Amino acid sequence: MFGFAALAALSSMDSTQSVELDFPRANEIVVRLSGKTILTGRLDGLHGRKIQDAVKVIRADTPAAPMFFGYPHGPKTADWVPVGQTKTTWRLEFMGPGVSFKGSILAGSDRRPCTASVDGPLASTFGSASSSLDDAIYDRTDDWLLDLHSPIGRTSRGFAFSATSPEIVLKTDYFRNHLGYFLWDNKRPLWSQPVAGWCSWAAYGQDVTEHQVAEAAKFFSSHLRDYGYNVVQIDDGYQRVLQLTDNHQPITEPFANYWTKPNEKFPSGMGAMAKKISDLGMTPGIWVGLYLPIGLKHSTAYVSSPDGKPLQGPWVGYSMDSGDPAAVAEAYTDALKTFREQGWRYFKIDTLRHVLYDSYRRVPEYWTQRHTDSSNAYRKLFTAVRDAVGKDNYLLACWGALPELAGLPDGCRIGEDVGPAFASMRRSAKYISQFHYANHVIWRNDPDYMCLRVPVEQCQTWATLTSLTGEHVMVSDPVESYDAPRVDILRRVGPPVVTKPASVTPAKPDPEWVTLNASKGKETWTVAARMAWKPLSADLKPLAQLGLQKDREYLAFDFWESKFLGVVKWASPFAVLDQGQCQVVSFRPVTGVPQVLGDDRHVSQGAYELSDVAWKDQTLSGKFRRTRGRAWNLYLYVPSNWEVNPESNATLVEPHVLKVSFPEGDGWTDWSVNFREVH
Repeated sequence: MFGFAALAALSSMDSTQSVELDFPRANEIVVRLSGKTILTGRLDGLHGRKIQDAVKVIRADTPAAPMFFGYPHGPKTADWVPVGQTKTTWRLEFMGPGVSFKGSILAGSDRRPCTASVDGPLASTFGSASSSLDDAIYDRTDDWLLDLHSPIGRTSRGFAFSATSPEIVLKTDYFRNHLGYFLWDNKRPLWSQPVAGWCSWAAYGQDVTEHQVAEAAKFFSSHLRDYGYNVVQIDDGYQRVLQLTDNHQPITEPFANYWTKPNEKFPSGMGAMAKKISDLGMTPGIWVGLYLPIGLKHSTAYVSSPDGKPLQGPWVGYSMDSGDPAAVAEAYTDALKTFREQGWRYFKIDTLRHVLYDSYRRVPEYWTQRHTDSSNAYRKLFTAVRDAVGKDNYLLACWGALPELAGLPDGCRIGEDVGPAFASMRRSAKYISQFHYANHVIWRNDPDYMCLRVPVEQCQTWATLTSLTGEHVMVSDPVESYDAPRVDILRRVGPPVVTKPASVTPAKPDPEWVTLNASKGKETWTVAARMAWKPLSADLKPLAQLGLQKDREYLAFDFWESKFLGVVKWASPFAVLDQGQCQVVSFRPVTGVPQVLGDDRHVSQGAYELSDVAWKDQTLSGKFRRTRGRAWNLYLYVPSNWEVNPESNATLVEPHVLKVSFPEGDGWTDWSVNFREVH
């Protein structure tokens, strides 16, 4: 055995890892990381050489780089790397002509196939699905990426591959040191439920009133709660704290009161508002900004300039030193604790970016004098916020990707504000692509709400993008904007299913292709969405480029049109699209017997609404999840050598296609259709 040790010292944790190779038999290799076996394999084509002479390990340490943001204002990167931080990479090279390597990787509790390529679709996975584009394994528990440069298949015990590349690359502390989440604590459980609902900001701005919020809560409770839209979040406009830093607001009562005892537009009070939302079966959500006026009691705890005066910055006003618990309580956490006592369960904490960049980062000498640095002081402040909100309530950090906070919030607002315009939808897509790799790995991504005051076809595209990638699906419009077509769109993408990113690197803007690789029970399928950020001509898309097997037959079904597109092999046609439109097609492998084709209920095409699908004794059966508000249809494919039993409750809508209809209702419903083989 021989080994190589890598030291990656984080300011919040010690992450010493070592890689060892073992050769238990003549042509076998075992790769261990800090004593844990991560890869075993067999090297063939040695022709009498010792395996040690055919394997070479190269370690490379390079300086870590700050995370790229690319926001139009503010720093273009995180502008932060802990002193001495490095990226460590091991390359396992196979030398000599004709040498081949077949390997296997054991399954892990949070280990999944993925790809480090940026050339394929923006891909997600549901269940134990995989894709022909997968060529790497990521382990979240130990934060390593094993890039195999070869297709990966699933086995009963994990994963298997045959090396088509002369090297395998292992990157340790992948998210921390390679992607820039240096302080990430991955021990805290991720939020397990979908996040969807309504926000007041783009609907009413700072003019929002108690009546408007109550009406939104009633509307969503009546029309969309059963579809997963259960959050009603009040944004800026209810509080008595002045935002403009030039307004030196006199503080004549406990500062928390200026948040928790609202202005005249909310006459019933915030506790009554939370109860009204909760009584409708909805989750009360509240926005709180961490901006401060001058004049709080703990005046000596303001973060100060070198001249000793409190430091003032844009948007944030002033900020408190996180090292003073009493000052932090007065300025920030007393209000949050009161909101929690009032019944608020979803917390959107804003101006975090400004606390960091316009306050804490501006005075490094201030923190040096206190034997810390701005990043750890900032993380300490947000830890107090996390504790005040409570571990069972949803905590959203806003705005911008904030790597210093990784592992603390449940969600992060990754992008800029949006509005009811195609440009906003496109901007949202940019940040979904750029930070998709972090979704449900670091936190739940919030690309900001959708505004559905755009043409209906653009609503379909926006909703498809956010739901299919497993992001927040929040909307922000006056409730009268939600007419029947827009409500139907929200229903057909809700709730968003909890997925994992199949891509583990930042992707390019304007994603034309977005895919979901899904597996549930014995069913596997892929949903592919094509999105037109500019006018697109018709396309014959090679199936291999979507992660499908190029030489296998698939059933193609258009979700939004509820239309069977035929049996496809090698490539599938996609339609002409005007700017802002999308087409969503599901692909199911042809089985040779009657099988599920698709449905008109959910964009995931089975991850949410179908269960226990089985073919047995010439009967296709399963469970379908009904929801209130409208009827839904399930479509089945019937091969030429099969026909439906006339007594079955199914309707032939076109050759080879049956429709099973479900009236509106609630909960799971059994269905079955009997067939007979035609000779």
